[in-house]
Amino acid sequence: MKKIAPTKTHKRLISSLLFLLEQKVEVIEHMINQPSENATYIIVQDLVPNEKKKLLGACAELKKAIDQTVEELDIEKRKISQVQYINTIQSHIWEHVCDAFSDKMTGYGDQVAIKAKLVDPYIKRISDIVDRLQL
Repeated sequence: MKKIAPTKTHKRLISSLLFLLEQKVEVIEHMINQPSENATYIIVQDLVPNEKKKLLGACAELKKAIDQTVEELDIEKRKISQVQYINTIQSHIWEHVCDAFSDKMTGYGDQVAIKAKLVDPYIKRISDIVDRLQL
């Protein structure tokens, strides 16, 4: 197919979309191929072999479409350092952890605020560990 030249802005938007799609496809593939049991959730393995095959096929097809789009729109591959990538993930985690502290729980009434303070030491412990994910 003939390469086209979108504007820089549109190219940046498409690049970000494709990056996000590629990440989500990796999550789906990982969930299907390497199921795990975690502290807060278990992925119930309720897919039958035909469904797994269909989903993995769709993932492969989407990855191929992403590859073709990158090539045809001449989108440059991002170079992301592990440090940058991990720090970005840590920042997103940190934001959620900070929102769990009792001082952020306003508008729910006094009883909720009082009981929420009891959970703060747990959130603080988790927050301290999340801080160590930052390089």
